[in-house]
Amino acid sequence: MSERRLQRLLPDSWQGDGREARWRRSRARRVLAGLLCGVAVLAVVGAVRPADPPTHSVAVAARDLPAGSRLTADDVREVRWSTADRVPGRVSVRAVPGTILTAPILAGEPFTSARVRSARTWPSVPAGRVVVGVSTGDTAITRVLQAGDRVDLIDTGKGATIAVAVPVLAVIAETAAAHGTGLAGGSSAEAPAVLVAVTPSDAAAVGSASAARSGGLGGGIQLALRAAV
Repeated sequence: MSERRLQRLLPDSWQGDGREARWRRSRARRVLAGLLCGVAVLAVVGAVRPADPPTHSVAVAARDLPAGSRLTADDVREVRWSTADRVPGRVSVRAVPGTILTAPILAGEPFTSARVRSARTWPSVPAGRVVVGVSTGDTAITRVLQAGDRVDLIDTGKGATIAVAVPVLAVIAETAAAHGTGLAGGSSAEAPAVLVAVTPSDAAAVGSASAARSGGLGGGIQLALRAAV
């Protein structure tokens, strides 16, 4: 295509052999050349620029949290860290809510398996009850108890029943302290303990009876096994 035909594609003021028309066409060519040069430079830079480093998802604290916090979705946020920044024991964003924080954490710090643990649940504990450990010198009854049994708790010092038909959660067998001997050279064994679910007020009564026994004031807790109906 000849130059004359190309000029017909331009505005009227750009056509012809006049000085102003030639100046307009010359300026347009310089601008176009500059644009093409810029595009070429960007293409070269894009070709030689290294690719972004690979990243991975990291769950971090959304704010400062104290130890013992039961974590929720509002306590965690997801960030992208370079895979070169390894986080040993990292916990996924989905796994954090519902766990318990075992140590304080600052905003932006990652959650790891060393900092959180699963929330302890007791499906067999009725609502409104707490778990207490009852130690008794009556090893005969504790040796036959099993989780799921029902027992009465009796304060032997006062001769009064503290609670009736409370569920047994677990029985911890007697063990020799550190598998060694006592100060007098004889066997030092810990009395067997029974974990039961009681009301908070009954738990206070159990604590009082146990304290009286530990203080040498007599009394203690007696367990009475209820036969299954």
